[in-house]
Amino acid sequence: MARHFSGRRLRESRKAAGISIELLAITIARSAYSIQEYERGRVTPPITVIAAIADALGRQIDELLTEEEAHAA
Repeated sequence: MARHFSGRRLRESRKAAGISIELLAITIARSAYSIQEYERGRVTPPITVIAAIADALGRQIDELLTEEEAHAA
C-alpha cells in the first residue's frame, strides 16, 4: 500500500485545531489559496510543507496521510 497526502485529513485536523485557513497559511508561510488547494486535493504539498502543517496543527505527519492500495492494471 502506498501512503499519500490527504486533503480531507488536513481539513479535518485544521478544523479540529480551531485554526482558520488564513492563520494556517500565515503560520507556514504559504498563501490561503495554497491551503485551499491542498485541502481540495488539487495540489500535493512538498514534504517540508507537510511537516510544517503537521507541526502547526500539533499532529504527526502520518495523521495527514492516507493509505491506498495499488491497483494492478
